[in-house]
Amino acid sequence: MSLGANGTHLGARASQSLPAMRLSRGVGSAISLPYPIRHSAAGCYRSYSCLPKMSDNVRLWHLSHGIVFAGNREVLYPRLPRAKLHSAATVPEGGDETVTLSSVCIRTVDQSSPVEGSASAAKDAGNRLPDETGTLVGDPEGAENRGAAGDEAATIDDVACDDPPPAILDYRIPPDAFREAKLADPGSPESFWSYALYRGPGEDGSADAKVKVHYCKTKHTTERVLQQYFMNEEVLGFDLEWAPSATRYQSARQNVSLVQLASQSRIALFHLALYPKNDDLVAPSLKKIMEDPKVTKIGVAIKGDCTRLRNFLKVESRGILELSHLYKLVKHSSRGTFQHVNKRLVSLATQVEEYLHLPLFKGSDVRSSDWTQQLQMDQIIYSASDAYAALQLYFTLDHQRKSLDPVPPLPHHAELNLPIRLGDGISITTSDEGLEAPEGEDDTKNGPTLSARYLKSLGDSIKIEPDGEDSEPILKETPRPRKAASPAQQGPKDSRIVDAETWLAQYRLSNAGGVRAAASSLRAYRIWFCNRDLDPEAIAKLLRQPPLQTATVVNYVLEAIRIEKLPYDAARLQTELLDLLPGDIQARRYKALVKACQGAIDASTQTPAGQSS
Repeated sequence: MSLGANGTHLGARASQSLPAMRLSRGVGSAISLPYPIRHSAAGCYRSYSCLPKMSDNVRLWHLSHGIVFAGNREVLYPRLPRAKLHSAATVPEGGDETVTLSSVCIRTVDQSSPVEGSASAAKDAGNRLPDETGTLVGDPEGAENRGAAGDEAATIDDVACDDPPPAILDYRIPPDAFREAKLADPGSPESFWSYALYRGPGEDGSADAKVKVHYCKTKHTTERVLQQYFMNEEVLGFDLEWAPSATRYQSARQNVSLVQLASQSRIALFHLALYPKNDDLVAPSLKKIMEDPKVTKIGVAIKGDCTRLRNFLKVESRGILELSHLYKLVKHSSRGTFQHVNKRLVSLATQVEEYLHLPLFKGSDVRSSDWTQQLQMDQIIYSASDAYAALQLYFTLDHQRKSLDPVPPLPHHAELNLPIRLGDGISITTSDEGLEAPEGEDDTKNGPTLSARYLKSLGDSIKIEPDGEDSEPILKETPRPRKAASPAQQGPKDSRIVDAETWLAQYRLSNAGGVRAAASSLRAYRIWFCNRDLDPEAIAKLLRQPPLQTATVVNYVLEAIRIEKLPYDAARLQTELLDLLPGDIQARRYKALVKACQGAIDASTQTPAGQSS
């Protein structure tokens, strides 16, 4: 259509229906479109019902403005770059400034235009226009993906990360543990994502078993652990570590020092660099798993890792899935930004923070440490977390993929070198296949370190597989003596805790529709509400020894009030709880509660009508 200055329709000349096109994103990449393209001044868009509808908001149009549809923050299609367009229409002086839209869509070849991939072209990456042959102008490969992650990291804040990730597997992060991590001091060991946060069904029937880590330093123990725990798994997280100074001319022990595999309940670390000199480095079961296309191995930059296995261990890996491909497919399909679906790698840290909602530990010294030597505790936690993160991310992203409409198929196994397929059958062929993320992408100079206390607390989940003289424990500890009972465990329970548990049982019975708040939140709320002499710090000491963090108790009580709409004393809530929270948390998570609390306080301080002040 054509629009005049007053917003009226001028005719059908302004748009035209073009035949099926081939959209090229740059050298060596193309998108084949089997359906018609509608070309107008607003850019190219496909006539397809699954795309988001344009906003109904209409504003008067002016030649210098183009067309703007308000009401939607997200830009789904490229905007018009003024440097590459001109209007063939003439506007009479003082006359009606009307012009057909088709005249705005005439493309000129400007020899002074920025070269694709240049700094100025990257700066203009948001203003791209498909030309009339369907070639996407600009869109430099480096603009979206600086290094491996590029501006993917900048989108983390767009995701609501205050809630635990969806519970897909039996092993998941308990809500209380997730909240404690969220409320921990940024940069502290407790604030990071780790396999150690997960709990699930144990072999003894318990519901809160920890993920177990098996550290194997011989081929014999590797084979035994694989046979016992991993041969029936259909999906496994996978990663490799090697000596930082390793070159292709050095030995396999330098280039494939540590192999990591992860199921939801167990992680295995096979330290090939420490195998006895006479040991073959490839356990038969490891070779079988890696070469079985029916067992999907998940990882970031997994093709590069498997190239090392092929070059140094003669293992031809099959059934490997690049996590970055699934991440790009899910993220950009959900947003409609299909032009960003490609095979560029995205760092594991970026994916973890965006979809598992906690930062991944990126210590300054761990990654660059010597993986050919006996592992220290921080190395075990780092390497185990990488493989386990890949597994949890796969199931989380696959859950998101299945919720899309239409549902896109999973990316092909990476060794097949096939294009990524969208939900409507389009295959995205790009020229960036096989590019690996720079190893430094996840490094942080002068980054945090894990405290000795934190490392020691994870020791009971790590098993050094016995094999003769190789069975010495990492922590150099004898079996730990049984701890003395904490004050909270000596004798009968505190009457205030008993009262809270009795009230909790009655509350659950009286709410047949179900209770959404966690038991720990409701218990802490009851103690706080019924005991005006106890502030959050005192409650933290009452509930556990060693005490909980005060911030954890604050969060427990606020969550109970927010979720269950429980009563509270407004003045006390403000001074004892809300005032302890950062302003952004108050505004984002407890906005309604803050407003209601302030309203109640204001109402209570108002002078009653008819009384003098």
